[in-house]
Amino acid sequence: MSQSPSRYLYRTGLLGVICATLMCASWPQVAKRAKKSSGPRALGLVEILVNGKARLQTICIMVDGKFFDGGTYKATPVPMSVLPQTVYEGTRNGVSIGLYTIADARAARGSWFGEGKWVPTGSEPKRAPAITSTKRTDDEEAPPILRRSDSPSTKTDPPKPASSKPGDPAPSVPTGADAPPKLKKADNNKETSAAPESTAPAAPGAGERPILRRSKPGDAPQRFEDKDFASTEPVKEHFLAVSDVAGPEPRSFVLFAKPDDVVAYHRKLEALASQTVRERYGLKLDAHAAKRGPPSVTFTNVQMQTFDLTNSNDPVIVFTAAVDPSEKMSGAAGYSPAVHATVAVVARVDIYGELRKLLAEATDDHHLDVYPRLEFLDAADADGDGSGELVFRETSDGGSGFVVYRAGLDKVWTVFDSLRNY
Repeated sequence: MSQSPSRYLYRTGLLGVICATLMCASWPQVAKRAKKSSGPRALGLVEILVNGKARLQTICIMVDGKFFDGGTYKATPVPMSVLPQTVYEGTRNGVSIGLYTIADARAARGSWFGEGKWVPTGSEPKRAPAITSTKRTDDEEAPPILRRSDSPSTKTDPPKPASSKPGDPAPSVPTGADAPPKLKKADNNKETSAAPESTAPAAPGAGERPILRRSKPGDAPQRFEDKDFASTEPVKEHFLAVSDVAGPEPRSFVLFAKPDDVVAYHRKLEALASQTVRERYGLKLDAHAAKRGPPSVTFTNVQMQTFDLTNSNDPVIVFTAAVDPSEKMSGAAGYSPAVHATVAVVARVDIYGELRKLLAEATDDHHLDVYPRLEFLDAADADGDGSGELVFRETSDGGSGFVVYRAGLDKVWTVFDSLRNY
């Protein structure tokens, strides 16, 4: 028995409606991905010094989905990321906190810095209200007349205009000191003493390459000295900053977890960090100690932050700490409490509430050649796709640099690494 044509058309139509519904449901995600920035998009680190000055250290720059070192990209010799009048938007956990405008560039400690002015959000000077123009009367347009009074204490009524009749003699006009002042027009042919309006010099090579977010010349920043760029200069606070002409609007990457969950995450991450430190230094446990579980390591300067990097309520946690110098780890070969041991752990919380390790690194001053020290800076949208990346400062025996990670399901992916020229 053959199928009815109407039933076939109904099934086909139903399939088309389902496909159209799925396409409409997925369209916001497609549209969101279409807004991804193609660059150039620069990432930098703003440091507010104790003396009140603000310096910007360039990290990286993204162009057409590829990352380059911000200190070498389009350097002629000043890199593109620190050209004068380049504007960076400072962010903390993805939220905008102000603007930094570069006035000049300086090379120091093997890197490029921007000298500029930092204006926090909410501290901008208030603009004066606009003055509305009104039509002036003929009397208001007339030249001013100075009048003398016989007695300063007596008030005189304003004189009434006398009605003139034909044939009456013209009123006498006072002369000399009593004469009214006259307004004279300036001679356009004569040179004026006013200085010409200053114009900012064009950025070198600006017409030959793409530009970052630009600003008009503003007030002159504070005067910088060489000591302001030394590594020993005390820093009061620091935060990441992004410059992009048409990038996405910044959004918060913070995930507010329940207090009970925060305590549970902290306990699990501290155990994971203790395991990482002991494995790195070759601590071996006997069978009896293994049954009790590995002992925890005493940490100081513990910091833990929880992020929602993809706007999907998927927690990604960053845990960093320093090993307590008084910690005694018997059996740890080559470990000394005086070598400044640190640990950094990145984990993701799966659907079952368990931690999945994405990154775990421990090092000390004697092993920086193999394991660089990782100092977590913040989460930022480095590639302009609306999702956040994790930015670390890394220190090796060869110097200091930056590394940007993208958190995956099972591990972190290196987006940019200045020390390894990645």
